[in-house]
Amino acid sequence: MFPPFHRRPGRGWRARIATGAVAVLALVGAGLTSATTARAATINPTVHCTLPAGQGDATGPQSMTVTLTPAVVTPGGKVHVTVTLGASPAIPGTSLSNVPTTPSMDLAMSGGATGTVTVTGPTVNMNYPSGQPVVVPPYEGDIYLPANASGAITFTPTRTLTSTVVLGGTYQTPCVVTAGGGPVGTVTAQGAGSGASLSGPTGAVRPHTAIDLAGGGWTAGGTPTVSLCDANGAGCNPADFTSNTLAIDSSGILTGTATLADANTVADGSYQIQVNDGTTHANAPLTVKAFAPTGPRTMTLSQNNGVVGTVITVVGHNFRQDQWINIWGLDAAGNALDDAVYVQSLPDGTFSTDFTIDSADLVAVYADESGTAGTSVTVPFTVTTTAVTLSATTPTVLPGHAATLTGSGWPAGTTPTAALCAADGTACSTASVSSSSLSIASDGKLSGSVTVAKSVAKGSYQVQVTAGSIHVLAPLSVATTFITLSPASGPAHTKVTVVGQGWAPVATVEIDGLKADGSRTSDSYATKIIGLDGTWSQTFTVNDPATVALYAHEWLINGHTATAAFAVNGSTAPPAPAYSLSPAAGPVGTSVLVSGRNFAPVATVVVSGRRANGAQSSDSSVLRVIGLDGTFALDFTVRDPKTVGIMAAEVLVNGKTVQLPFTVR
Repeated sequence: MFPPFHRRPGRGWRARIATGAVAVLALVGAGLTSATTARAATINPTVHCTLPAGQGDATGPQSMTVTLTPAVVTPGGKVHVTVTLGASPAIPGTSLSNVPTTPSMDLAMSGGATGTVTVTGPTVNMNYPSGQPVVVPPYEGDIYLPANASGAITFTPTRTLTSTVVLGGTYQTPCVVTAGGGPVGTVTAQGAGSGASLSGPTGAVRPHTAIDLAGGGWTAGGTPTVSLCDANGAGCNPADFTSNTLAIDSSGILTGTATLADANTVADGSYQIQVNDGTTHANAPLTVKAFAPTGPRTMTLSQNNGVVGTVITVVGHNFRQDQWINIWGLDAAGNALDDAVYVQSLPDGTFSTDFTIDSADLVAVYADESGTAGTSVTVPFTVTTTAVTLSATTPTVLPGHAATLTGSGWPAGTTPTAALCAADGTACSTASVSSSSLSIASDGKLSGSVTVAKSVAKGSYQVQVTAGSIHVLAPLSVATTFITLSPASGPAHTKVTVVGQGWAPVATVEIDGLKADGSRTSDSYATKIIGLDGTWSQTFTVNDPATVALYAHEWLINGHTATAAFAVNGSTAPPAPAYSLSPAAGPVGTSVLVSGRNFAPVATVVVSGRRANGAQSSDSSVLRVIGLDGTFALDFTVRDPKTVGIMAAEVLVNGKTVQLPFTVR
């Protein structure tokens, strides 16, 4: 089995390098030479070695010297094994240096116990000279007798196995004893047996995932190690688990997880998990089954258009797990463009990665499983001269409420449509959008809103807008209770307008600052009575530089809570409020369009006329609730001839006030 070389078909130079490297793997079971240990038993059987990566087989003699200690062990107890091997009949054809190598040997038991046990040595870095027998230092490890063992047990080598890591892949070479073998020693099992127990998953598990293990009767405070064995309990290999959190408490209770290696290392099948704590051990059955595609492979792009340099997100579904996915652009002739991206699929068969559009010739994005035939997916992409953008100015909405969208670079003269998609851009549904007021102006600017259907569950989504052949995604969250901050970052002493939606009417909400560890900051809390419609707006001053978020919670009633991130930085202060008058001059009776921005969301703004001495004119004031984006627009009629200006002021919240001149003529 070759490792994933992350190459396109036809890139022969990588193939040649890989072939040379793998040829060196003919070393498995390669010779181990050492002086015979005292009281050690030596046999000289014929072994048949199966070389990795299609390199063929090799058969020949190989000496095996094994020492077993102690001579008497309790049932379930530990036996220490030292192994020295002679030269293997498999000889590497290419030199390779510093190759991580892990040797092991299977020993068949007869007499007082039956079955097979495996002794595994530590991983060492080896050099493999071309055409020469490989010399590996003697290794040693522990095996454990079955809990029901009784009397004299004879051990006979049946196979050696060497695992090597080359070019990121793990390769195994088994050398099976075919003739001339025999026993290498006897150990007597007597006394009280081990009471250790082990339980694991009852159903099939996927490679590359953490599995829960538990048990009792272990050595209190011991250090557990875990290996994966074949269905008969032989061939145990600790490298088949990449990590574990196993621990034994003072009562001898074992808990924790162990994470299997990926599907390229652990094949589908029936196994046994073996855990030992240095004194005793126990086994539990395990069935491994990797994720397999249940239908066609699919791929989505975060947007299907963009200028050269655009970074898109590519998401795949229903690929084989733990496969290296090749992703690159195609030109109109179907030729692969340079600068491919490689990502490994997850245990659920999905992948997600960023991809940069780096050529004006690109017409599609292509993906496959390391060049494997029948696994490719192609999605069209249009390279444009102007970037098409989309953003939600209200990034979180209640079910049944509208989200305001803006964008630029859209094709003028087209009618945009909207859909709501899953967070990864898949499963887009127009039915999840109950209405849309989107439009595209002659300059390509998109504006309007989309209303999320009342039936949409809370969660993270993406809203997709399509116009002609172009579609773009923007993040959108749906929540039943949430807060938004304006601004969401700024230097210390920034006044933040906190707006809440979906809260209990007439309840009291408290706002606090939070540190990274979840504790409250030194800033003074703020409170607010929630409106009858479940909304509220309040100012909170961020003074503590350790602030990372603001936290709101109700008192006494439903206990709703919400958190929103706030970044304290040394950048410029939040933008000042501003507005415009249209027109800015006119006769008595003129209706003026007053438009404001950067005011406190959901606060009330009062617009009034002002005389030269600063006093309010006789013109009627106009009140308006500011939008969630901090803007407002209203008509104000100038009737007082002494009016020289129009002023807008917030009520109760931050108290922002702005005045512009108006000329009566």
